[in-house]
Amino acid sequence: MTDSSFNQRRRFHKTAAITLASLYVGSGRAATTENTGKSGQSKVQPFSSDTNDAILDIADYTLSLSYKDLPAEVISITKQQLLDTIGVGLAGYNADGVRQLRIFTEANGGKEESLVWGGAVRVPAHEAARVNGAMAHALDYDDTHEKSYVHPSVITIPAVLAISEKLPNLTGQDLIVAIVLGTDISCRLAMAAQPGVNPFKVGWHNTTVYGYISSALAVGKLLGLNREQLINAAGIAYHQAAGNAQAHVDGALTKRMGPGYACSAGVLAAQMAQLGVTGAHDVLEGPIGLYPQYHRGHYERSVLLKDLGTQFATSDLSFKPYPSCRGSHTAVDAALALVQKHNIKANDIKSLTIYNGPGEFELLGDPLPSKRAPQNTVQAQFSNPWVVASTLINGQLSLADFTPEALEQAEVLALTQKIETELDESLASKGGGVGATRVTVQMHEGHNITETVLTAKGEPNQPLTTYEFEQKFKDCASSVGLNPVQITSLMSTIQNLENLNEVKSLMQQMQNHL
Repeated sequence: MTDSSFNQRRRFHKTAAITLASLYVGSGRAATTENTGKSGQSKVQPFSSDTNDAILDIADYTLSLSYKDLPAEVISITKQQLLDTIGVGLAGYNADGVRQLRIFTEANGGKEESLVWGGAVRVPAHEAARVNGAMAHALDYDDTHEKSYVHPSVITIPAVLAISEKLPNLTGQDLIVAIVLGTDISCRLAMAAQPGVNPFKVGWHNTTVYGYISSALAVGKLLGLNREQLINAAGIAYHQAAGNAQAHVDGALTKRMGPGYACSAGVLAAQMAQLGVTGAHDVLEGPIGLYPQYHRGHYERSVLLKDLGTQFATSDLSFKPYPSCRGSHTAVDAALALVQKHNIKANDIKSLTIYNGPGEFELLGDPLPSKRAPQNTVQAQFSNPWVVASTLINGQLSLADFTPEALEQAEVLALTQKIETELDESLASKGGGVGATRVTVQMHEGHNITETVLTAKGEPNQPLTTYEFEQKFKDCASSVGLNPVQITSLMSTIQNLENLNEVKSLMQQMQNHL
C-alpha cells in the first residue's frame, strides 16, 4: 500500500468516526424532539443521561416476564388473538400473492419442522413463518393496535407457532407469554417513533418494520435465550428490517407479504443468535440504530419504556368485524346505520359524501377516481367508496365483497360513481388510531340523511362478543375445508390454551389433509 493511499484511508476513517460521533447528542443516545432556537436552526434535545441503549431494558423485560405477571384480561384477549389470527390465516390460504408464495415454499421443501397452515405440509420453521405471516395478513382481516398503527398478531403468532413445533414440552402458558411479549414490544417500538406523525407520511409500514425485532425477541423467549443472545437476536433482525408503505399506495400484493418477511426473519435471527452469531448491540439508539437511522432521531424513549411489564398493548387491541383496512370501519358502521335505521336503497341515492380526518382521507378517499373503481383486492380494501357502496347494496361487508368477481359488480360500481370524499379535520382521532366518519346521503326526493360514527366496532370500548369471534373463526376456517368437528375442537383447545400441556398438539389439530 502506498503512503498516499494509506493516508487517504486514514482521513476517510477519521471523517467517518467524526460523522458517527456527531450523531450522539450530549450524553444521551438520541433525540426525542427537535426544537427551533432563535437562530431558526434545529436544536436537538437528549432523552436523559442514560447511555445504555433501550434494547437492554427490552431484553430484560423479555427475560423476566412470566405467566403469573399477566392480568386475567390480558390472558383472555391473547386467546382471542390466537383464535382470530389462525382463522384469518386459514381464510388467506389461497389469496393471491400468498398462494404463489405457499406453492413456491412447499415445492422447495426442506426439513419438515413446521406446518404451513391450511394443509399438511411442513417446511423449515422460518419458511413456515414467512408463509403463515403473509397468509394471516392477506385479507386485511387481522387485529390492530390503533395507537401504533400496528397489526401485532400477524408479526407474532406465525413466528412463535412455527418455532413451537421444534420445542417439546412447550406449554400453552409459555405460548401466551410469548404472544404478549411480541404484541407489546412491536406496539411500543412503533408508538415511540415519530410521536404524533402518521406513519404513512413517514413512509414505513409499521407492522412489517417493527415486526422483525419484536418477533425475534418473542421467539428468543421460547428458545430460552440469555440476555446477550436476545440482544444479538434483535441486532440480527434489525439488520434485515424493512417495510415501506408504497405497496399500500400501489395496491401491490407485497403489502400482504411484509408480516411474513418479518416473522421469518425473527425466527431465523433468534436461532442464529442461539448458535452464536452476533448482531449490532446498540440496536435502537446507536448512531445508526433503528430510531436515528429510520426516524432521524425523532422518537420518544419514555413511550417505549413507560410501565414496561405492568401495562400491556394487548389491552388496547381492536378486532376486525370487516375484512378491510381498519381505518375504513367507521365508514362501514355508518353505512350499516343508514341501512338499518333508514332502510336506504341504492336507487334512492342521488349523491353521497364521505367525510374523514386527514389520515383516513389520504389513505382511503384519495385519489377519488381509483377509490371509486379499485382494480384489485388490495385497492378495494383501502377504498372508502368501495366499502360504503358494497355495504349499502349488500347490507353487510364480507370476504365476498373483495373477490375479483365482486370488483366487477355493475351495481356497486354505479353507486361508487355517485360518491364524493371530503376532508374534515374535526374528524381526526385525537389519541391516534381510527378517526370518525360522517356520511351524508342526498336522496332523490330532496332531503339529506347523515350518520356519524365516532369509534368502530371491535375497539376495546365496544368489543366483539364471544359469539362473533366464534362465527368469524368458523367462517374463515371452513373456507379452507376444515370440517365442523375439527373447527369446534380447535376452538376449544385455543379457548383453554392455558391448560395445554404441549403446543405441538395444537399444531397437529390444525393439519388439514386436503
